[in-house]
Amino acid sequence: MITVFTPTYNRAYTLQKLYESLCNQICKDFEWLVVDDGSTDETSTLFEKWKTENKIRINVLYRTNGGKSTAINLGVQNAKGNLFFIVDSDDFLTVDAVEKLVSAERKKKIQNYSFPVAGFCYRRKNYRTGELIGFSRKTLPTTASSLELSFKYGFVGDKAEVFYTDILRQFPFPDIPNNKFVPEALVWYHIAANGYKLIIIDEAIYQCDYIADGYTKNFKSNLKKNCRGFALFYKECLKYQEIPLFIKVKYLVRFLQCKLYEMKI
Repeated sequence: MITVFTPTYNRAYTLQKLYESLCNQICKDFEWLVVDDGSTDETSTLFEKWKTENKIRINVLYRTNGGKSTAINLGVQNAKGNLFFIVDSDDFLTVDAVEKLVSAERKKKIQNYSFPVAGFCYRRKNYRTGELIGFSRKTLPTTASSLELSFKYGFVGDKAEVFYTDILRQFPFPDIPNNKFVPEALVWYHIAANGYKLIIIDEAIYQCDYIADGYTKNFKSNLKKNCRGFALFYKECLKYQEIPLFIKVKYLVRFLQCKLYEMKI
């Protein structure tokens, strides 16, 4: 079974599209696990309504606001699926997303890989334009670690990673006081550094757009507010051999920028 995981905070106005895309899945072998991260809007009312409709399995965990990173930890701890698919509250899936994941996992079981497999990596597409998000400077491989995908093959842009739940339980996000966000790549790179690779499938199963109050649109403000988490990420990146020197110089500048922000807190 797949766990489709959504952390949400005051996104009642966007969740309908995601809910409908899950109800329309060709394959229903999934649960929708949600962490409501202290929402003060109509989010809880929506989920109570959708639960009574009984169209899909829904499990909602409520907590005070703590940020996305620790919400993922909570989701991983409570997931029932063997695969864990993070889908943000303002995004949604293609109707065959779960079906493709189930098929890919079935095929993976009969392969004899010489390395441990962390999960699967698909593409995202812009639901307004239909265009694939991100690009690679080289032809995408069929398998690669998260570090290799970014720095050997030069993939730039958001991807749709699906990890085995038991692996994510081994690599939780750090809980940093007064910090509500840590780049997901921090954990993805930790997994890669331990020898795990992803099966790369060059198809889009994840549809998104970058809305005004999303993380991507507000990178600079997020960097200031969550400087400790970003500082940890950039510091960790400096030790990976896969990352080229010129990128490490950029990350070092970012790290120092974060430390300056931290001094002002």
